[in-house]
Amino acid sequence: MPPAGRKPSSKATSTLRTLGGVPRTKVRYDNLKAAVARVLGQSRGRVEADRWIAFRSHFGIESFYCRPGIEGAHEKGGVEGMNGYFRRNHFVPVPEVSSLAELNEMVEQWDRQDDARRIGSRPKTVAEYLAVEQPLLMPLPEEPFETGRLFTPRVDRYGQIPVRTNRYSVPIRLIGKRVRVMLHASHLVVYDQNVEVARHERLIAKGAVRLDLDHYLEVLVRKPGAFPGSTALEQAVRRAGSPRSTTPGGTRPRRCTESEMAPGR
Repeated sequence: MPPAGRKPSSKATSTLRTLGGVPRTKVRYDNLKAAVARVLGQSRGRVEADRWIAFRSHFGIESFYCRPGIEGAHEKGGVEGMNGYFRRNHFVPVPEVSSLAELNEMVEQWDRQDDARRIGSRPKTVAEYLAVEQPLLMPLPEEPFETGRLFTPRVDRYGQIPVRTNRYSVPIRLIGKRVRVMLHASHLVVYDQNVEVARHERLIAKGAVRLDLDHYLEVLVRKPGAFPGSTALEQAVRRAGSPRSTTPGGTRPRRCTESEMAPGR
């Protein structure tokens, strides 16, 4: 089962690594938007997305697209059937998790457990059949395929960068500079030239903000009064699983505004 919450190219890359190789024959796909930009009538012809073409070329995959709609439903019924089996056995009821990373760890554990399963009356387990087929796969390329998407935002006066619909903090010394961001399905990495300066778990909700307290220590040293009520501190406490801090008098601290956190004030 591919990891949850990832883009198709990322899921496919993870799947190929798990298999330990690349199929030599055609791989069947439905008409997922990340791969197919346009379906050419009722034929098998497709105008593929540029990113998908790069992925297929990197791994040497030959694609075979199922017909759209009900006509193509039977063309990869075995795959859809196994997806249904996995969903009914592991996602009903929906598991409660605190992060996408935790969910993906659970999925990997269920996959390992499934290796010992026998399908119907077949004499071998799932893992034993995979061991038979693995030597027939083409080897994986030595060069990894970059599944992330590149952005080059400018750091604003609050030490934050916009990525898609959300904002993430970076060290305040980078205010005003343009940085390089590699956005992955579950996380993003920020580079100043070729040096990694920040790494965040990717936000799923729109209009959200993720702040790292370490990025603001320099300004908080100069403005100690802003520390107790800062949003960065509140997020750090919440991620640590501790109850929200209070002032010595027992009242909750006033949240510090972004303008108060800005280095220029």
